[in-house]
Amino acid sequence: MLIVPLLAPVAALAAPSVPQAASADPQTTQIAQLALLDEVARWDALQAESRLGSTEIDPDTGSITIGWVGDVPSEVQALAEDDGMTVSFVAEQQSSQALTSSLLDAATSLPSDAPVTFEVDGEAVTVAVPTPEAAAAAGVEALPLDGEAVAAIEDAVAEAAGDAVDVTVEAVDDVPDTTGRRGDTQDLLGGSTYATRLPSGANQFCTSGFQAVSGHLQHFITAAHCSNWQDGLTVLSSGGTRLGVTVGAGVLVAGADSYDLQLARLDLDIRNRSDIYTSDTTALPVTGWLRSLPTGAYLCKSGSTSGNACNLQVTGPGVACYGLASGGTQCVDIVRVSSTSGTSFCLGDSGGPVYAWGEGGTVQAAGVVSGVRLAAPGDRCSTLGYVAPIADLMRVMPGVQLRAITL
Repeated sequence: MLIVPLLAPVAALAAPSVPQAASADPQTTQIAQLALLDEVARWDALQAESRLGSTEIDPDTGSITIGWVGDVPSEVQALAEDDGMTVSFVAEQQSSQALTSSLLDAATSLPSDAPVTFEVDGEAVTVAVPTPEAAAAAGVEALPLDGEAVAAIEDAVAEAAGDAVDVTVEAVDDVPDTTGRRGDTQDLLGGSTYATRLPSGANQFCTSGFQAVSGHLQHFITAAHCSNWQDGLTVLSSGGTRLGVTVGAGVLVAGADSYDLQLARLDLDIRNRSDIYTSDTTALPVTGWLRSLPTGAYLCKSGSTSGNACNLQVTGPGVACYGLASGGTQCVDIVRVSSTSGTSFCLGDSGGPVYAWGEGGTVQAAGVVSGVRLAAPGDRCSTLGYVAPIADLMRVMPGVQLRAITL
């Protein structure tokens, strides 16, 4: 299987439909669950040190599971007391933020630059290493899966994340990669087509995610791999009109931790709006963003290839190391998703908005499309995908504000 960052414009399709679930109204239940977790995450973010661990929800039953480091403060317990939902706390050794950061360190300290992925389930970590055959098919370096290499991976995770983390190394046919796809021109809403002019002179076509403001300048959020992880590159409409320039990779990619997120700073004569496309002629307004993406949450997406659909469910956090054309890898924080029906993402969806249901026909920003896991070379769509969480950008760049409406 190939893990492929998805580059592209958005040709959004029909308005989102609620995924099939056992509950009569999982949409309303999930809105309440995510609001509760958002308050917990907001409280945690204001503390000197994060203690919030893994999170999981079941929109069918209303249950919420929250990992916590140490004793649960009375303020957090009070936030969790919400009628109609069952909240359980489980003890964990380190916060989700600390675990992800340590796994990024472990990924960059491996004995080779072969692409790998780190999949987190609570405090258990599975390191998925491509087989030599899969690496050869993708044209990237292979990490041997002999006893010495496995020990080196286990040692790297233990040194970075601590001995309490349960590590499993498995051979898979998953290889990170990047790709591009052309699309048509749209206005500047989330899900619009744009292109980055690479130093080679080629245009890399992608999709704008959510619109944002920083200071007096307007931006849109997208995937950093759409610009080959570089700042200062010209951003164009698909028709060739200049829109602005890429910024933020120096902080988001080359900072203390790495995220597949970047901003396109718009020129002063360019305007944007808070909405995201759900078809060529319809859009939904954005009212805010999610501070956590719990396992079990249903999400929607707008992709230039796969269209607009609510067929995603979060399966957990992790780290993906994408192969670079120049050699080596770029490791980034991601959230794993799988499709409840059909495919999750297709080649060409990169940078597109990923969101959750909001109140009254609005949406909450969750992140942008980052990658997929393709079953074989030549495939274009997959049931497994990766999302770059918007919370990472908001935490690292607090001066950025999402362009959103107030209900």
